[in-house]
Amino acid sequence: MRLLVAALAALIVAVGLGHLIASHPGIVAIGVGGTVVRLSLTLFVVLTLGGTLLVLWALYGLWKLLTVRSRWQRFRAARTRRRAQLALNDGLLELAAGDHARAERTLERGARHGATAVHYLAAAQAAHALNAPARRDAWLALAEDAAPASLAVGLRRAEMLLEQGEYGAAEAALAPLLDSHGEQRAVLSLRHRLLALQGRHDDIAGLLPALRKRRVYGEQRIAELESELAVRRLARPALSRDEIQHLWHGLAKPAREQVTLLLAYARALLRLGDDDEAEALLRKSLAKQWDARLVTLYGELETSPVTALTRAEAWYATHPEDPALLLTLGRLSYRAELWGKAREYLEAAAARQPSATTQRLLADTYDRLGEPELARRARAEGLDLATSTPPPTATLLPARS
Repeated sequence: MRLLVAALAALIVAVGLGHLIASHPGIVAIGVGGTVVRLSLTLFVVLTLGGTLLVLWALYGLWKLLTVRSRWQRFRAARTRRRAQLALNDGLLELAAGDHARAERTLERGARHGATAVHYLAAAQAAHALNAPARRDAWLALAEDAAPASLAVGLRRAEMLLEQGEYGAAEAALAPLLDSHGEQRAVLSLRHRLLALQGRHDDIAGLLPALRKRRVYGEQRIAELESELAVRRLARPALSRDEIQHLWHGLAKPAREQVTLLLAYARALLRLGDDDEAEALLRKSLAKQWDARLVTLYGELETSPVTALTRAEAWYATHPEDPALLLTLGRLSYRAELWGKAREYLEAAAARQPSATTQRLLADTYDRLGEPELARRARAEGLDLATSTPPPTATLLPARS
């Protein structure tokens, strides 16, 4: 449609010019050395336009001739860059497909056509996967020359060393990154991985504020890390009461709600003889979240067994089938010398989830009730449970292609 409109417009203009020239024929006179040349206006315009176009075409040809070398160089450079880019694309695809040897060869070929730091870095990754540290380090050195002080190159070097188990070399590679990019999430995450693999938990505790501030992990993961570190510290028998309390109250609320940390804190209180405080802690925690480990520890308290039993029996209405609760009720009943109640709870626990601990307590209860034959059977079953090997669990493997 646009072409048709343009053609019509050109036709109208041409007709208009033809009519104008026909209506007003003019003559152009040019005098040269006493000679006068007369031309019609139409011919003069045509010759002028033709001559101008001819001069412009000659100038363009001359420019093409003078710039042929530079244009050839640009053409070759563009072709080289295109080949390097194609080799990089193929190499990355081969690297992703796990064909590391072919990927390294492809990337090496691409590097000859015009390498970038990406070529060298990808080739280093392929050599690393082939367990060729000498070639890997050579590629990394080229990548660092191509992109000095690059965060990506430094991170990949440290990660590869870490994967190889070269912790000292990985820490040395990570040190300058911490100085120049210490607030980057990737650097902090790698630092945490290194410290965790080395078991340097005190250093992880010092890194935790930065991990939280830079949001390297979500709040749930930060709470888990905080809980894991606190559990390790609470397990130290030399901690004083003030140190335990200071550690506990210095933790964030999400961390204090982790069951593993609650158990560690309660056991630390039990070591100090603070059974009443441990009982209150476990009772409040169980009101918020029911957990078999908390219930089991509740049965190990050295508080008044009758009071503890009364409180624990209140949970029986909502958790009558919980074997951990039945074991706790049986243990508390035994300590309260309520042998008949202990027998009832322990037999119910053994029926739902047999264990060596349950059978041992049940045997002691039978002894108290004057039933030696039942006690002997319970001890035999407990010994069998304690010494038997659990059946191997099935492992689901991916199907072979």
